[in-house]
Amino acid sequence: MSSFALGLAGIGVMFVLLFLRQPVWLALAACGILGNILLNNVAMAQFVAGTNAFDIASEYGLTVIPLFVLMGEVASGSRMSAELFNAARVAMSGLRGGLSIASIAASGAFGAICGSSVATAASMTRIALPEMRRAGYDEGYSASSIAAGGSLGILIPPSIILVIYGSIAEASVARLFAASMIPGIVLLVLYMIVSMILARAAGRAPTDRVASLGARLRALMGPWQFVLLFVLTIGGIYAGIFSPNEAASVGAFGAIVLGVLKRSLSLQGLVQAVQASVLISCGLFMIVIGATIFANFVVQTRLPDTLLDLAQGAELSPVLVMLLIIVLYIVMGCFLEGIGMVLITVPVFLPVIEGYGFDPIWFGVLVAVLVELGLITPPVGMNLFIIKAQAPGLAMGQLYRSITPFLFAPIVLVALLFAVPGLALWLPGVLF
Repeated sequence: MSSFALGLAGIGVMFVLLFLRQPVWLALAACGILGNILLNNVAMAQFVAGTNAFDIASEYGLTVIPLFVLMGEVASGSRMSAELFNAARVAMSGLRGGLSIASIAASGAFGAICGSSVATAASMTRIALPEMRRAGYDEGYSASSIAAGGSLGILIPPSIILVIYGSIAEASVARLFAASMIPGIVLLVLYMIVSMILARAAGRAPTDRVASLGARLRALMGPWQFVLLFVLTIGGIYAGIFSPNEAASVGAFGAIVLGVLKRSLSLQGLVQAVQASVLISCGLFMIVIGATIFANFVVQTRLPDTLLDLAQGAELSPVLVMLLIIVLYIVMGCFLEGIGMVLITVPVFLPVIEGYGFDPIWFGVLVAVLVELGLITPPVGMNLFIIKAQAPGLAMGQLYRSITPFLFAPIVLVALLFAVPGLALWLPGVLF
């Protein structure tokens, strides 16, 4: 069997294992180790597995992951997400579907200090869904707006997906964070527009009571600690004061200090946040280690180079190649978890898109948008299951139908990224 055929077979076996519901890290590592054995020998496979595990576990650039996870866990435990929702709720008062729009806005803001869509969706479900139920909102409309808003944590910096993409593509995480800021805001606005249209077109939500100017100002002053954390972390990165790792350290420490000063974070809450951060980070690092072993095998088979040669030999246009990649991401997003999807595909696709002249920073933002789409795409959208777990009375079929209109927002953003690449590339060019 040729190296190219072995590479294709390895990818096929990996997908079979994933569809059999095996852990992502196990499917990646098993195929990578077995592939190295077939290409080389057992000793080489042992060497690759050992050195890759050590290199990933000791890589300084990846320390940003547990620190941002800790910041998000502490912020969630300190009820920061509740204050964000309250501020957005009062600011959007007087609009039909105002609570739904507020949940999307608060999710986007919380994602800016959390970096995890799952954590954002889970936190907002606990806070916003009971409020919308009491106000008489349609159940499916309420849940789908929270699911859509929760996915913004993938794109709005700090994003764990972009950190992992940066480690694979050897791209600047700071530039990726800058590139994703404007697309993240655009997607937030698109989700809010979809929510407004649904609320008016089908009468899924009542018009919320108008709050006074004084109440609005008081509510907007509530989440001051969120603004402070955002300025310290993301603002510090953009201003060149901190590296992403330093910003994550400052953000995690700042979240703890603010929680203690406000008396919203107990010692037990801090311990639970640290425990959750350790478990989440260990799971992520296991996936990254498995993906690195698998990527080592794929590179040895020269699969990316061969695919590039085949595409160029067939005289496929750059746009057609990128459209094929996008379609593949959308299909995979219906069945696979986002981080695993990035780790599986980027080592294969990145040389191809660079060979066609696409900017890897722009491609990183595009990948984040497509992963975000996968989080709310039936049948295996992770955010949908997070909400279903906290709202057991909600039928999954109803949630699938309700989320469908929101899928158009990221698709529109993908089209905008193609039409106006500067949407992602302008801010990094200005700042760095």
